[in-house]
Amino acid sequence: MHVPIDWLKQKNREFRDAGVDPKRRPWEALSRYSIEFRSKFSLDSPIAEEIFEYFKTNSKSGAHHVGSLYDSVYFYDAAFWVVSIPIMYGTVQLDSSKSLREMPEQIKRELLSTPETAWDFVVFWADCVDYGLGISELSAQSVLDPFGRQLLMAADQELRSAISQLKENRPNERALMTCRMATEIFLKAYIALKVGLTEKQAREFGHNLDKLFDRFLECSGYLNWEVARNKLEVFPSVQDRYSEQSHPAANLWTGFALAQSIGTLIVREKSGRNTISQIRPSKDQ
Repeated sequence: MHVPIDWLKQKNREFRDAGVDPKRRPWEALSRYSIEFRSKFSLDSPIAEEIFEYFKTNSKSGAHHVGSLYDSVYFYDAAFWVVSIPIMYGTVQLDSSKSLREMPEQIKRELLSTPETAWDFVVFWADCVDYGLGISELSAQSVLDPFGRQLLMAADQELRSAISQLKENRPNERALMTCRMATEIFLKAYIALKVGLTEKQAREFGHNLDKLFDRFLECSGYLNWEVARNKLEVFPSVQDRYSEQSHPAANLWTGFALAQSIGTLIVREKSGRNTISQIRPSKDQ
């Protein structure tokens, strides 16, 4: 199916007349196309490629570089690997293995050849999908508690900063302190969005992760999360933030995975997303 060239020209004229930034035009066109033609497609589909190619040809050079919706990291074989969640429109099928774009095929086969390691990765990947899509949606919502939303967006910034640190060829060990801050702010965000939290109350909690975790368990009712409490021990004291950091890679992973899992919990509650419920392990898993 080809995108009508007259339709593309018309949309470009409309965007130009409305003063739409050239960088936004292909995204607006993708959204309009999906609605007007009742079409569902991903960014690697011929439809999306045609739309991007048209606006690339008819816009300033370099204006339409396409990135991912959300990049995370997964720890395997003593290394951190980027997990990329693509931008998509409509309902599409995703292949979790394709998100490991930088992982050599041999290592990828080893990861996915064992049911246990394969399922662990799929569960993590599902978290990335829900978090990436959900946080994007929630960032534009005005119905959330204002302070809770502020905390959620601040925690998201900390999490993405930690990801950038862990994506480096030599992971930055200060990432664990960043994960600590993300965890603290995510816990405060959960409390604020669930039962309410004032700025004064947030300050009274200070940086005490154990007290925050107690309150999180109390207001969420997720008593099964009690087993995650011991993971808080991997975080350095907030007093050490001005000191040189040195942590084993396993601790970096534990701290990061905990921070993202709490963020994902919030996003799932508020967005209703739950990718893992749509996935079932094969019989041999």
